[in-house]
Amino acid sequence: MLEFLREHALSLFLAGLMHAVLIAALIVGLPGRQAPPVQAEGRAPVQAVAVSEADLRAAERRQDDARQAEQRRQQEAERRRQEEARRQAQAEQERQAEIVQQREQQAAEQRAEAERQVREQRAAEEASRAAEARRVEEARKAEEARKVEQARREAEVRQRAEAEARRQAEEVARVEAARVEAARQAEARVQAERQQQLAAQIAEEQRRMQLQGSSEYAQWIGAIQSQVARHWNRPPSARAGLECEVRVQLIPGMQVVNAEILRCNGDDAVQRSILAAVERASPLPRPSDPALFERTIVFVFKPED
Repeated sequence: MLEFLREHALSLFLAGLMHAVLIAALIVGLPGRQAPPVQAEGRAPVQAVAVSEADLRAAERRQDDARQAEQRRQQEAERRRQEEARRQAQAEQERQAEIVQQREQQAAEQRAEAERQVREQRAAEEASRAAEARRVEEARKAEEARKVEQARREAEVRQRAEAEARRQAEEVARVEAARVEAARQAEARVQAERQQQLAAQIAEEQRRMQLQGSSEYAQWIGAIQSQVARHWNRPPSARAGLECEVRVQLIPGMQVVNAEILRCNGDDAVQRSILAAVERASPLPRPSDPALFERTIVFVFKPED
């Protein structure tokens, strides 16, 4: 509405003006209605203007011309608007047709691409099937060749195994015979060595018994007892009549490497004091005759009360 008023403002103003002039002329020209002029107090008299019929017609013609011109302008504007709308509609149709054509072209390209991919896929599948068939055939031939080669090798292995079994059987028989003979000879040597060792042990035991029964051995053991007694610190729990059997292990230098109580009528404190005395007494006295030396000796610790 505002658009229409802006475009036809001048025409509306002229039409309104013409209507106002006609109404004024009719009012002034009516007979018997003209009132005597009234002189307003303090105001100048208003001069009436006479409008002729020709002027009215001319005004009406001008109004008709203006209205017709406005109609023609409106029609021309409508025609231009319709033409512009037609051009826009045609342009829109062309744009839509172009979009449809582009979409059809894209669809055709996509169909062509899909067909190409299908052809390539089929070609790849056929190539894959052909390659798989060749691989299967090659694998079959390789498997046959492998079986033939395996059979040949197994035959060779069996032949070698049979020959090796015969050789091993012969070797086992020979080794067994040699082992039996060696065992017989070893048993004979062992028996001879045992007899020699037994004779030597008997002789050594007889000699040791003779030495232990000698006065020199008794003197050596007595010297050991005396030296241990000198290094003994009597604990408060030691009682009269103490008697303990001690076993001592020696090295040729007469150093004590181990000592233990075999039997004792004293308590733990007494036994520990005796073992400590043995360690303090090391090295022990040497025997007068080196032949009396033994790595393990047993003596009775019996201090004087």
